[in-house]
Amino acid sequence: MKRSIDVVFSLLALLCLMPFALLIAILIWLESRGPVLARPHRVGRNGRMVKVFEFHTAKSDPDAMEMVGGCHGEQVTRIGGVLRRLGIAQWPLLINVLRGDLSLVGPRAELPRYVGCYPTADRKLILSVKPGLADLATIEFTDEKRMLAGLEGDELEQAYVEQVLPIRLDYAKRYLEQRGFWLDARILLLGLTRGFLR
Repeated sequence: MKRSIDVVFSLLALLCLMPFALLIAILIWLESRGPVLARPHRVGRNGRMVKVFEFHTAKSDPDAMEMVGGCHGEQVTRIGGVLRRLGIAQWPLLINVLRGDLSLVGPRAELPRYVGCYPTADRKLILSVKPGLADLATIEFTDEKRMLAGLEGDELEQAYVEQVLPIRLDYAKRYLEQRGFWLDARILLLGLTRGFLR
């Protein structure tokens, strides 16, 4: 049932968003004359590496999308900044849901180097399911941006690994203990109203 919901919802959403996505693609291309989509790596089910689809928001650095929170400050294009503020820079992740790389709801799809920081038991548990666009932390953990605000470089990395990541792991484990249709529905509905694709 979960896979069926993923396919139907992502297909309908992609069809509805197509006109807006085409307009965004044109605006990105006009500003940068470069690729419209970025393909950063994330860790999928059973540790399989997945290239996810996102609108390109970085000016030039191909590694910028592999950083905590993606690119920052002057690294962000003008249209990229707008897309991120509106919470639509990651709309193309719906393609990954349709392909079966991700689910609508599940533990966050994390960068490879941070998965390496997971305790062994947590890594085995969390990677036993598909990562999702939205998770329990999406609707309950609202302090991440505040905790990382104003930090860059090594300080940002350290704060994420030492402060944010343990909290996210706790939420992921709670989700896996409680998961079911109604919890997924609650996360998805609340995530939609709060812009879970930010």
